[in-house]
Amino acid sequence: MKESLTKKIIGLRKHLPLIIYVIMLIAALILISNRGGAFSYVLFFSILLYLPIALAQIGYTRLSLRLYQDVEGRLLNKNTSVPCQITIGNAYPLPIGGVRLIKDNGISDFNSNFTDETYRLLPVESRKINTRITCHYAGGYTAGINRIEVSDLFGVFPITYDIPAPLRVHVLPVVTDVAYDDIGRLFEEIINGTSTHRLDKDEMSPGHDMRKYKEGDSLKTIHWKNYARTGEIYVRLPDKQDSDMMTIAIIPDEESTIQTKDYMLEYLVSVADWFIRHGNSVNIMYYSAGVKNYLIDGYDSFSVFYHEKLREFGEAGKTYPPDAVSKLLDAAKKVDGSILIFNEKTGKLEM
Repeated sequence: MKESLTKKIIGLRKHLPLIIYVIMLIAALILISNRGGAFSYVLFFSILLYLPIALAQIGYTRLSLRLYQDVEGRLLNKNTSVPCQITIGNAYPLPIGGVRLIKDNGISDFNSNFTDETYRLLPVESRKINTRITCHYAGGYTAGINRIEVSDLFGVFPITYDIPAPLRVHVLPVVTDVAYDDIGRLFEEIINGTSTHRLDKDEMSPGHDMRKYKEGDSLKTIHWKNYARTGEIYVRLPDKQDSDMMTIAIIPDEESTIQTKDYMLEYLVSVADWFIRHGNSVNIMYYSAGVKNYLIDGYDSFSVFYHEKLREFGEAGKTYPPDAVSKLLDAAKKVDGSILIFNEKTGKLEM
């Protein structure tokens, strides 16, 4: 209740200059109606003409204002403070004022509250703000200052607009054990043969060895082509490497947000970390300008995945072709070993 009242008071204060302007304009009109006279008309048109003058001032300020943001490298760690420099400048030969910088809502934070300041700049003046920025979500997105508010002399008609060149960063997720329980249980089910695949593979991948069929062997392992050719029933023995190989196919979501991307990246990194710690390999399959695979079979390949490959599918709101999911699933059916599906929309790992 108190929070809601505080927001209303802040909103009222923000619109107070406009309310006063409208009251003055109405009062001038009433004065003209009741008394007339030169003074009344001069007062009314003076108040009325303030509108185009204020809009012209705002337009000039917006045209002459320059804003640049930079951090030490665009590859950042989640929840880690890094140096950031913001440069605000006036490119033209007239002074400007009434400028406020607005940061994104909760995506990142600065260690100083310079966004509360209203800036005034002399002709061709430039000011540098040295601060530190902390990004709270993993993935690729814009952070820092993303909008500018420009107002007139008395703050009657503030106008807010998006900056043309926002600060784009890629933030690395924290390596946690968030997926350990899920992947451990699913991996054990697959190895023990107690799971049921939901992804129907085109054909079981045979190894180089076969043996004669024994009672109790699965019908899925029978080499039917060999049976049709020779009349003898043999079963195929998968290579150990293939049977141990796990592929995780990432089903993308075009309606993903920065928050859902953050969860997905942290989860997948946790999955990859689990496999590395247990001495297993995992193949990550995803869509980025086509179906792509990346094999993680040690700490070196994990490092490349963590620092480079995550950028290819870690951007929020990324658009995909209509057939992206079908192509990904078709490719997944043809890989060797077992398949798990990570659905970005639901945030779940499924078979």
